[in-house]
Amino acid sequence: MKNTKIFVVVVLLAASSVVVLGSESGSFLEHPCGTVPISQFKILGGHNAPVASAPWMAMVMGEGGFHCGGTLITNRFVLTSAHCIANGELKVRLGVLEREAEAQKFAVDAMFVHTDYYFDQHDLALLRLAKRVHYSDNISPICLLLDPLVKNIDEHIVKFRTYGWGKTESRSSSRMLQKTSLFNLHRSECAKQYPHQQINRNHICAESANANTCNGDSGGPLTAIVTYDHVQMVFQFGVTSFGHADCSKATVFTNVMTHLDWIVNTVRRAEIM
Repeated sequence: MKNTKIFVVVVLLAASSVVVLGSESGSFLEHPCGTVPISQFKILGGHNAPVASAPWMAMVMGEGGFHCGGTLITNRFVLTSAHCIANGELKVRLGVLEREAEAQKFAVDAMFVHTDYYFDQHDLALLRLAKRVHYSDNISPICLLLDPLVKNIDEHIVKFRTYGWGKTESRSSSRMLQKTSLFNLHRSECAKQYPHQQINRNHICAESANANTCNGDSGGPLTAIVTYDHVQMVFQFGVTSFGHADCSKATVFTNVMTHLDWIVNTVRRAEIM
């Protein structure tokens, strides 16, 4: 067997969300991905996200209108929370950051809820779009990192960024997509805030003194900027799952990194159905 050199370099910057990685074994679910201008790069204490700063953001629409957030991960699949899957028809809107703006609408022809989903555990679902998405400046996928050598990198990221159309300080849902930075909270500390939930490796907790997610942000992404093979890209590390009723405590996200096998296998099986 031919020897193959494998190397990993990780540089963590405490004052930034940038994580520098290098690996010869890296791969992506979809590529190119996460390509936005880095300078542009219910959320309480959030700010309006500039146009084209989050081209992977999806609005999951139910029969009553906006239902949850989600992320475009391939040209046919949107990742969201399992608790966002409701009875009735779902549609996905892509390409705009304003809830009432004209957008490309896609019917959902199949929904896949994680087989082990139960309340606060494995809160993930995949929506298969009835037709493939044509990428543009305003519509493109976020990156999922499939490199097994860095599967625990989320534990070392200091600061994340999250997005959503949930409630703001005014206690009304935001018309414009909001973005805010949250700091990684150790799971042992997070468990103290949620003594009745089982916080484990399948979760990422994040909080900030001045900002948080809130009602309506479910299904949205927890992201970080990663320099991979000398290129800066935005990677998804979590999916907004739950928080405190008054949005005052840490937000708990489903850990994407520990669910990559399910995501990849589901996408690949569903592609040929």
